Amino acid sequence: MRKSLVFLSLFLMILLGCRKESPVSPPDIASQPTFSVLQSVILNQQCSSSGCHNSTSRSGGLDLSQNVSFENLIAVSPTNSFARNDGLLRIKPGRPDSSFLFLKIDDKLKGGYGERMPLGSSKLMSSNYREFVRQWITAGAPKDGIVADVRLLKDPIVQNDTFVPPLPPNTGIQLQLRPYIIDPAKEREIFVYQRLTTQETLYVSKVEIKMRESSHHFILYKYLGTDLAEGVVRDLHESVSQEIFRVGREYMMGTQTPLLSYELPSQVVMPIYPAQGFDLNSHYVNKGTGLLTGEVYVNLHTVPKNDSMRIAKPIFDNYVGFRIDPNQKTTVTRTTTFSKAVKIFMLSSHTHKRGESFKIFLVGGSYSGTLVYENSSWDHPPNVRFPNTAFPRLIEIAPGSGYRIEATYNNETDRTIRFGLTSEDEMCIVLGYYYD
Repeated sequence: MRKSLVFLSLFLMILLGCRKESPVSPPDIASQPTFSVLQSVILNQQCSSSGCHNSTSRSGGLDLSQNVSFENLIAVSPTNSFARNDGLLRIKPGRPDSSFLFLKIDDKLKGGYGERMPLGSSKLMSSNYREFVRQWITAGAPKDGIVADVRLLKDPIVQNDTFVPPLPPNTGIQLQLRPYIIDPAKEREIFVYQRLTTQETLYVSKVEIKMRESSHHFILYKYLGTDLAEGVVRDLHESVSQEIFRVGREYMMGTQTPLLSYELPSQVVMPIYPAQGFDLNSHYVNKGTGLLTGEVYVNLHTVPKNDSMRIAKPIFDNYVGFRIDPNQKTTVTRTTTFSKAVKIFMLSSHTHKRGESFKIFLVGGSYSGTLVYENSSWDHPPNVRFPNTAFPRLIEIAPGSGYRIEATYNNETDRTIRFGLTSEDEMCIVLGYYYD
């Protein structure tokens, strides 16, 4: 057992870049099967050819030579008794969470599984390298086929390792949208579905979001369907874009800034139901000349249930029917009413870069015409809480009353701009929360 642990330590120190993660150099590596990349860049160069894990030395009882390494890694029980008793395999195709190799290199390690790799170092494997391994395992750990983004292994990456993930909440759950690559002078928007294993309803009182720089936005959706593959990166395209409007998808929280900490009013919570599904939506714009990495963490802080709780309900009022003519300013107006009485306790907005101002006025009731929200910074929209100094009470909406938006855009291009999902299109969205 000790020999096996020594082997695993040596193998993972190499995989984690304990020596130094070298950039991938072969020019045709992007066209090679993912496992061939793993074999040629990691196993051949630093495991078998180093004299440790070839057919002669078989250090730790394992041969990682090119013709046998795959069979020696896939669906093989680990020697660690805790991991074996938990039903783990060295690599369990399709299940990174049940693959001992991945758990040893991930940033979370269960007691009894031994030391986190690299052994004897506080430095974790870079999140990009971990993601390359995770994508391969999630896709079934195939021997053939390209199933992981090889750009995760290349240098230079614009951001460095100064990005520090937040600690998980003391009470609650942490979600992670793992690293993905955005090419130079490009933008990329992705969706990744995750499903909890919780067996009871949780009550969220605070949401924290931390992400790498250069994000256009991040949105956390609840999703009630069961048709999405967990952990798979879905790039935005026409079919994926239709998912935004699918029944069963509910806005929970979003941000355009790298750091967000939003605490709900006292006794107001957002419920997370047993085995809740989430769709994590991230959009980055790379204006530089090197590769960019996107990555997001979400902390959902929870509190115990009590009889005084009120359930927060989201406002995601997405107006898509506007038109912004070329070479002029246009003010888009729209009125939204509610069929029942509600109390609004937060409002925000979302536009793209041609949005110059966004105003929300109340419609109906004694406060009709009152300006309750104003924003002139499209990329830093405020989350305006109620009550506040300007409006020292909750916004109480009677049935048939509501709000009116006035969103002004400056279109300096020669083309008509309408609703769209890229940063060159525009949006007109009211965000917020209320309770009945």
